[in-house]
Amino acid sequence: ENYYYGLATSGAGEKTIGIFSHLDVVPEGSGWTSNPYDPIEKDGYLIGRGVADNKNAAVVGMHVMKCMEQLDVPIKSKISLYLGCSEETGMKDIAKFVAEQPMPDFSIVPDTNFPVCHGEKGIMEVDATANKAFDTITDRAVAILPYCETLFKQLTAIANDTIIVEKTQENVTITAIGVSSHASMPKGSTNAIAKLAMALLDVEVLSANDKDILAIVAEVNMDDYGTALGIAHSDKPSGELTCINGVATTKDGVLTLNFNIRYPVTDNGERVISEIKSYFAIKAWTVPMIEDSAPAYVPKDDPKIIALCNIYTKITGKDSTPYVMGGGTYSRNLKNAIGFGMESGGDLPFPSGHGGVHQPDEAMSIEELLEAIRIYVLSLIEIDHLIHNEK
Repeated sequence: ENYYYGLATSGAGEKTIGIFSHLDVVPEGSGWTSNPYDPIEKDGYLIGRGVADNKNAAVVGMHVMKCMEQLDVPIKSKISLYLGCSEETGMKDIAKFVAEQPMPDFSIVPDTNFPVCHGEKGIMEVDATANKAFDTITDRAVAILPYCETLFKQLTAIANDTIIVEKTQENVTITAIGVSSHASMPKGSTNAIAKLAMALLDVEVLSANDKDILAIVAEVNMDDYGTALGIAHSDKPSGELTCINGVATTKDGVLTLNFNIRYPVTDNGERVISEIKSYFAIKAWTVPMIEDSAPAYVPKDDPKIIALCNIYTKITGKDSTPYVMGGGTYSRNLKNAIGFGMESGGDLPFPSGHGGVHQPDEAMSIEELLEAIRIYVLSLIEIDHLIHNEK
């Protein structure tokens, strides 16, 4: 709990190039075919919790520094390898680092996919609470209503494979089944909360109060881009803002909606907050919680981005078009930082649901690890030249 981060350094230059990794991992979960904390090698892959997220970056970072020392590579910068301990649980580690350590002149965060992730959308969490008590009890996409025969008949009439209606002597339960996805990539998903709200709006016996609340729930979920809230926006580097109402809960009969918002790298969090507050003020709802993590962004025409992309293509022969993502890494807490590797770039030879990041049998190709060392050594040399204005 009290461990934050460690640092390993090489060289003694006035300028610093940072490599940021984290040693903490998500829980092992179930479904493993081997001990998740006793890594094994099988068919050219390392298998174990953390081999792809993100202990691989720590190990490769140490090999890169050792390689450069043993080959006596002439660089002017100090290399600093950061070893974080709470990336998966709130990033208190990087906040402490930023508060007490000098910021590197340029940083690589090997916690994404190759080639270069030159931007991360802003991430905002918002709670909005209804102004009146809600007669139904909503838990995600499940509503429990007091049983009456008329209600049950009306719900049964709209039931189908994705709207499931069940009854007991005291209650009627209606469950909406959607299609889930990560909040940063909602395309192709179906929001079960919106589906439930729309279904309940057709129930005649519900009170006007409940219908007023459900109408707002349906409205804010009309799309995945925050149109109803007035926050829709897009830019060329990162595309559209996404807004997902992923959780609906009640306390003492009062409904609270939680929104996960990913806004474009050139957008402004204050604009988004202002529009959200204005929308819910008109509805007489309160907004008790807003958390905002600003975007990370280095323009793709920056010489360092161009150089790293060229190195990646030279070594791998693969496309090196830089990209922006909706996920979050240490990059958003640093200055002049980009994501660069390390997750596996190929198809994994494992059953569906196995081998990937956060999955059972998490795996990493040994060949890709060795290739990454070459990529990072050449990249550090090039960044060193650029930050010392030698090119």
